[in-house]
Amino acid sequence: MSDAAYGFKERQAVWVEDGDGKQHSGIFVGEAKSVSWFGGASCARVVEPETHHEEVVQIFRITPRDE
Repeated sequence: MSDAAYGFKERQAVWVEDGDGKQHSGIFVGEAKSVSWFGGASCARVVEPETHHEEVVQIFRITPRDE
């Protein structure tokens, strides 16, 4: 699946929801390869703007952020 199918563009500002339902800012980097043998939820790579820490999150946990 391509990044366009997710509706996000590279370097787009997004909100990332954590396991507690809290949101933090991020930058969409691109699609993340599935680590599951049987598929599973689609994932994306995002970077935290302040720390430059990259994380892989399920795509449904990110939403566009207006700047």
